[in-house]
Amino acid sequence: MSNPILEIQKLSKFFGRVVAALNINLTFEPGVLTSIIGPNGAGKSTLINMLSGSLSPDSGRIVFEGREITHLPVHRRVQLGLCRSFQVVNVFPQLSAFDNVQIPVLAMQNRARRFLRPVAGEESVHREVEDILDRIGLGGEKSHATASALSHGDQRVLEVGIALAARPRILFLDEPTAGMNPVERVRILENIKTLSKEGRTTFVIVEHDMDIVFSLSERIIVLHHGVVIGDGTTEEIKSNPKVREVYLGEEVSE
Repeated sequence: MSNPILEIQKLSKFFGRVVAALNINLTFEPGVLTSIIGPNGAGKSTLINMLSGSLSPDSGRIVFEGREITHLPVHRRVQLGLCRSFQVVNVFPQLSAFDNVQIPVLAMQNRARRFLRPVAGEESVHREVEDILDRIGLGGEKSHATASALSHGDQRVLEVGIALAARPRILFLDEPTAGMNPVERVRILENIKTLSKEGRTTFVIVEHDMDIVFSLSERIIVLHHGVVIGDGTTEEIKSNPKVREVYLGEEVSE
């Protein structure tokens, strides 16, 4: 078995008397496409916020590729290869899809200020941007379109591309299909599957749509009141009595 890419050890967070996370212990293996689910208030966002660095835990440890990162700021985690996307589309609407991806590519090379000047001739940068856009299905003509002119689904896909530009070892996607129509959902699901199989990035998805979770995931983690109540394959989660009782209910009835 390969070494874990991310370990969570006894992670806890409280907001007054509200338990958002309680002694969470989890290990993420490289290349395993994982979904984190749970009802509203289960602690999903709190967990992702702690892992990405935007929220400090009250206790516990976060270890990324053998290095403790519990108290590292967000930008240092990104530099190490731990990234996330958000529920709300987060792109530069007046810039092209190409430029949206080019900015983080330049930033990763410590040349972000070059974006203020022409980057013609920066062939390595262009190749990397074009490779990312091709991988997410926004190559060709779509790469020249402004982000605001893209469909909502394409904007969500572009956001994944922006995250990939940081060359993440692990990427947390927070409800990547939010607001999409059925056709767009199918497309981004297939895209995430393809990207996961490449092996460059380990994907962890926070999602409410159970059809998406069951069709996409190799592993599912279920949270309830800040506690992990289920962790396993799709079939194991479907047959878990505690999960059925507090979350899935009739959705998994035979």
